[in-house]
Amino acid sequence: MSRSVCWISLTAAAVSLAAGVCLAVAHPVGPRLALFAFLAAVCLSAARPWLGLLAVPALLPVLNFAPWTGWLIVEEFDLLVLAVSAGGHFRMGRDGAAPRRRAKSLGWLAIAAVCLVGWSVAGTPSWEIGGFAAMWEIGGFAGYTAPMNALRVGKSLLWIALLWPLLAACCDSLSRPGMLARFFWAALLGSVWGVVAIAWERAFFPGLLDMRTPYRSVGLFWEMHHGGAALDIYLVLIAPLLAWAWRQTLPPGGRLFLGAFILAFVYACLTSFSRGLVCAATGAVVLHGLLHGWRTRRRGEGVARAARPRPGSVLVVALIGVEVFLVFGADSFMNKRLQETTRDFGGRLAHWERALGALKSPADWLFGIGLGKFPSRPIQRELGVALPGGFEAAEFSDGARGARMSGPDALLNGVSPGRFFAVSQRIDLVPGTMYRFSMRARSERGGQMRVRLCASHLLYPSQCSTRILGFEGGGQWHERRVPLSGRLFRADALWRMIAHGVFLASVLTPGASVEISEMRLEAVEAVEVDSGNVLFNSRFDEAKGRWFPQSFHYFLPWHVDNLYLELLVETGVMGLLAFLCVVLRVSWRLFRGYLAEEAFSIELLACGAGVLALGLIVSVVDMPRVATLAGLFLVSGWPPAPRDPSLCQ
Repeated sequence: MSRSVCWISLTAAAVSLAAGVCLAVAHPVGPRLALFAFLAAVCLSAARPWLGLLAVPALLPVLNFAPWTGWLIVEEFDLLVLAVSAGGHFRMGRDGAAPRRRAKSLGWLAIAAVCLVGWSVAGTPSWEIGGFAAMWEIGGFAGYTAPMNALRVGKSLLWIALLWPLLAACCDSLSRPGMLARFFWAALLGSVWGVVAIAWERAFFPGLLDMRTPYRSVGLFWEMHHGGAALDIYLVLIAPLLAWAWRQTLPPGGRLFLGAFILAFVYACLTSFSRGLVCAATGAVVLHGLLHGWRTRRRGEGVARAARPRPGSVLVVALIGVEVFLVFGADSFMNKRLQETTRDFGGRLAHWERALGALKSPADWLFGIGLGKFPSRPIQRELGVALPGGFEAAEFSDGARGARMSGPDALLNGVSPGRFFAVSQRIDLVPGTMYRFSMRARSERGGQMRVRLCASHLLYPSQCSTRILGFEGGGQWHERRVPLSGRLFRADALWRMIAHGVFLASVLTPGASVEISEMRLEAVEAVEVDSGNVLFNSRFDEAKGRWFPQSFHYFLPWHVDNLYLELLVETGVMGLLAFLCVVLRVSWRLFRGYLAEEAFSIELLACGAGVLALGLIVSVVDMPRVATLAGLFLVSGWPPAPRDPSLCQ
């Protein structure tokens, strides 16, 4: 290995280690635990790089605790990727096992990611965001309208650049089919956590068999608090892998478990009530079956006869049909969504047309408005899109610090705007307990706020105790206190109570802005005790995070809702063409591999086709976790590099 390639690997390791340590120490909830876990993952990846790589898909669904931390720009999944990168690249640099072509690709991809993020951030005037220092804020209350949203969107490209050489090196050492098989099994293991979370979610809310209530499952994909379809993309990626796993030779117990899990997975897909997900996942699995069937026929009729459906397969398909019948029943929520398809698609077309209005000059059409800048306030105001509300840490004119909450720009669709946006915090609710909420706030104009104590998983607050607060104008500080009852909440089994207590606050008055210096929520029995406040970071210290913004029912400002249009708007024709060229190059490579009966070409083609089809109605690049996984599947189909010395022994 040349010195330049060794230098690239060791530099990637050092930068990943430094960045990971900084993020772990800055963790708002458990910095010591985060640092310990990060360093342990670094050591594991250095000792067994292939094992660190498998942890990425295996732990992907669970490594985001944004509702508890308040982190939106960065997340715990980033710590895992940085740990795997630090340990793996250190091992490659030490042993001289870095694939030359992949090391150079790492450099080019990393440069592209840094340039995209840097150009987008640098192109945001500081007066739009409250000062130059705010441009580099990535923790606490930084959100999708902040300049560093470019980092949130662009980091998936950087993660792919860091992980690609490790994946290539392990494919060289363990054999490409062997490593990809392990990677796929790890992805299936990760999907188990997601499916279990959806079953747990629906057991608490409307009920496992309730298909009439308008409740869409989101599982552990907290990115969906502002809409989007992170769960949809993830399930589409996994669906063809289940078809692959079912074809493997398994013991009777393993086949029974896999069959049961396939039924649970289909349940998770159907209870998302996503029309696009159902169509894309079905299409991906059908394509997988067709490609496998054509390959079988090419091998000879004897093999074709041996590949006829087994009784177990017929039983699983029949049970899936029963699930589909129940979900698509006459009175089901899915049936109602199907009836609204024409209207919804008309609204989506109008949204796409409006999004293209952000491209105002030839330079915008060529290079885009900037990565992650579509949700920014200036862009949305130029497009005439009403923002549902806002929340940010602030330093007030008198030197005091706190938070600034704003109401919606206007009434949205004639419905009370308070239902569209809230800032929230996860708390431990004691059933039957009375609480007292107090707040010190001021505003230049009068208005109303709504505060709620609810049982909630993510998108659908329920069993809420609600109070409306009036605040006066004039810019003077006022104290407000209201009771909130916990009597709506019943004592359930512990597994049903976990993480479902949430406090939410919304400004109801359009155009109003409220400055808040402190919020307190105390159990009535503990009002006289200073430690009785169940809200963390009640004075809104940016570094301590904990506050989590949520949108409800209204997601137009946050996404273009089309992968290709999102790339066009934010990266221009150049970015879109670059993406399409890579996709076509990989697709042609995989198709040639399919004709040559190369292992896993069918699975990678089916996964890619499902994501690209769903991308017609979903933005993918602004969901970093699933974008990283989709990118790793994509680069897995890139032409393999010449074999290098052993790494993953």
